[in-house]
Amino acid sequence: MVLILPSQWKKHLSLLPLSLTGVFFLFLTTGVGAQTDRLCPAELGQKLATHLQQPDLGRAQWGIAIQPLTESQPVYQYQADRLFIPASNQKLITTAMALQELGPNFRFATQVYQLDGGKKVQIITSGDPSLTLEDLTAIAKNLKDRGVTVIEELVLVDAIAPQDYQRPSWEWDDLHYGYAPPVNGAILAGNQVSLTLTPQDLGEPLAPTWSDSIAGEQWQIINQTQTEVDPAQSPQVRQIFGQRQLVLTGALPPTGEPREITLAVADPPGYFLASLQQKLAEQGITVNSQTLSTDTTAIALAPVLTLTSAPLSALIKTVNQDSNNLYAEALLNAIQLPSSDTNWQSYLERLGLAPTTVRLRDGSGLSRQDLVTPQTLVQLLINQTQGSTGTIYQQSLAVAGRSGTLEQSFADTPLVGKMRGKTGTLTGVVSLTGYVENDHWGPVAFSFIVNNSDLGAAVLREAMKQMVLWTAQVEKCQPSGQ
Repeated sequence: MVLILPSQWKKHLSLLPLSLTGVFFLFLTTGVGAQTDRLCPAELGQKLATHLQQPDLGRAQWGIAIQPLTESQPVYQYQADRLFIPASNQKLITTAMALQELGPNFRFATQVYQLDGGKKVQIITSGDPSLTLEDLTAIAKNLKDRGVTVIEELVLVDAIAPQDYQRPSWEWDDLHYGYAPPVNGAILAGNQVSLTLTPQDLGEPLAPTWSDSIAGEQWQIINQTQTEVDPAQSPQVRQIFGQRQLVLTGALPPTGEPREITLAVADPPGYFLASLQQKLAEQGITVNSQTLSTDTTAIALAPVLTLTSAPLSALIKTVNQDSNNLYAEALLNAIQLPSSDTNWQSYLERLGLAPTTVRLRDGSGLSRQDLVTPQTLVQLLINQTQGSTGTIYQQSLAVAGRSGTLEQSFADTPLVGKMRGKTGTLTGVVSLTGYVENDHWGPVAFSFIVNNSDLGAAVLREAMKQMVLWTAQVEKCQPSGQ
């Protein structure tokens, strides 16, 4: 079904308030309403240009690059060589860099040593973002099986200094949320904890409960919530600057569903040590003292236990399909420990990218100081298909209508299973970069980035979805007169 607006409708649409324009635009471009015109190659550019001239879309800054893998030049560009904030499209660079520098078989390792005749246990971490509480249970059981009943000194080695747990360019308002957790060496359970707020009797504060008491108790809660019949504001959380204090505000109705908020662990090494001590106690092992160290000096003895992560080829799927910020930052740390003067130029050059077209401030794209051009992202995708890890890289991306952040957004289009990509979202920023199949050109690399927009992310994603559809539907056309 193709929905065509009469010209007088289009005129009136431009006069609607912004909020109604966005809703109406969303209606026109979703589901079966999304246009599926078949286009000649020469018509694609005009189609996209007209699309961007709509009043609601035209207020924002757009960057577009589209290039078939079989072509030496883009078939369409719009501000493609300008720098944009990429949001989570930054992860495309991080994962490509990790494959290049670490290799697809790289694994994080957590090593456990027994020293001083078994009285001292030392654990050396490496920033494994996938380490779980069950892994700590495995450590405790291993020591129990070795006959350990008392540990005189438990030493946790975390080589990353506290000032480097978050990137300097991350915004303060993000740092207490679970999507921006500390990225240290001794990561446990994603360095996240869930806070659930449950309504009570009318006038009573919402009842807070933690998914993990050890992690939750690191925060002091100032509960200013209410149980109200008709809440004016949903529950909100803010951190008091420089303090481990969370202020809870907002309300829920008495019969409302509990609200779950994912927060960052306040003290990751402390959480790791306390959780491990609990697991050891469950196995009947007493710890007399515990120490946090940054000394990674090699130990002559062999570890009594080594826990390893999945290979990098699997980890980057979590980064790109699920858009996991912690995993992305952990990979950047594995490439090179964070430093304010880190020079990433050589890494970018080895990816075949011009360093002047990329400014890298983190691995996840949470930083608004990250910059990249759309054409650079397209070039990155093209370059990746030419290397030995090209298939692994492409398979790490979300698949339209089937997996990750694209599982739902393209489910109602002909592109199900025919497009792989990476989404990105920050306030005022939406991005989509990937590969789409085209019967005429073969695989096509594309990148759409919008900055400085006052529209909701859902509206902008629908606009991009339409542009991807048009790109996929370009066909070879016979010259006129034949």
